[in-house]
Amino acid sequence: MNKQVIFFTEKPPEDRTAIHICLSKTELPHEQVLRYRVSQYLGSSAFQLATSPNGKLYLMDTQLHFNLSDCKEWLAIAFSWEAPVGIDIEEIYPIEKREQLIMDCFAAQEKEYVHSAKNQDEALLRFWEIWNRKEACFKALGQGLQDKMDEWDCAGNDWVFVKGVWVRSVPLEPPLSAAVAIVV
Repeated sequence: MNKQVIFFTEKPPEDRTAIHICLSKTELPHEQVLRYRVSQYLGSSAFQLATSPNGKLYLMDTQLHFNLSDCKEWLAIAFSWEAPVGIDIEEIYPIEKREQLIMDCFAAQEKEYVHSAKNQDEALLRFWEIWNRKEACFKALGQGLQDKMDEWDCAGNDWVFVKGVWVRSVPLEPPLSAAVAIVV
């Protein structure tokens, strides 16, 4: 996979083959921000948002796909002209039951990746990296967190292919961690 990820804050990028990510701090209602960004893409505010049976928002009658994620004051929206996308953003923080989540939800390679960290800070970053990837996959597919999350092995460098979804971490400065996924 060689898909480019482009960040933007003002005008959406022209490249229709890339995944576009708008990341911003905002106190505005998320649907208001989403509607503004979608109108930038479509050149019109005359579009209709709908909700899938699993609760994922989508646009009717257009090829533009999107997904959003929030964390405190941060809002991340991923856009793709080619296929459904998912994005997850989280603030990195210690989780009391992190080891139990790793045991229950991570594949063997993911466990090894987290546990081979040089120190606890790096292990925490690696935990969130994997967790973001899993959530981005499920969001791209329009699904919530699932049983058998350990069957979704998202460990690896750059783009990783997992059950019909390509996923990768998105480079952000701590305390934020994020990943984006696209369905093939």
